[in-house]
Amino acid sequence: MTMTKQSIIAVLFIISGITSGFSQTFFSISYEPSTPLGDMRDYVGKSSLRGLNGNVSRYLNPHFSVGLNFQWTGFYEKVDRHTWFFDGGAITATAWKEFYILPMYANARYHLKTEEEATLLPYVGLNLGVAYVEQLLQISEAEEKGKFWKFAFAPEIGTLIPMGRDKHWGFDIMLRYQAFIYNENDIGLMNFLNYSLGVYWKVYPRGERF
Repeated sequence: MTMTKQSIIAVLFIISGITSGFSQTFFSISYEPSTPLGDMRDYVGKSSLRGLNGNVSRYLNPHFSVGLNFQWTGFYEKVDRHTWFFDGGAITATAWKEFYILPMYANARYHLKTEEEATLLPYVGLNLGVAYVEQLLQISEAEEKGKFWKFAFAPEIGTLIPMGRDKHWGFDIMLRYQAFIYNENDIGLMNFLNYSLGVYWKVYPRGERF
């Protein structure tokens, strides 16, 4: 875990240094429901309505931006009375399964169009970083809880919809695929989809614009 914390600090310093010379800053806040996939879906099968995301980026030029991305997602599923087998016996009871996931990413996006070229501004992006995961399984009165740090990545595709006379704000609609090697509790690859609807705004220091 020490190496993971060092990696987080390194990412923050790198992004801070890279973005210090940019003139246009981009902030966004998004609501992000999620759907589990693959091995994760075998553990928690229900989509989640619990998800928030915050992003801050700066532009190298009108087509390329880099920044930081922070997200929180919670998955929950109640399994009705069922017989659970384990080493040495079995128990019949109701179970509750939960995941709480906090990814922290360095983010890069390529913006296909500028505000002067189109009214919809599509982009593709990639997030690289780490994810903190809390996994909880409760069967009757018995509880098993794990806390893990994992390296993670998340490609994304979306579009900005500028609003207002000066187009300083707008809506951000995006689909993100998140994945990381988990290898805990019979889940090899943890992966899920985010459906993101957010609001963004831009800041132009000293009145600068492209």
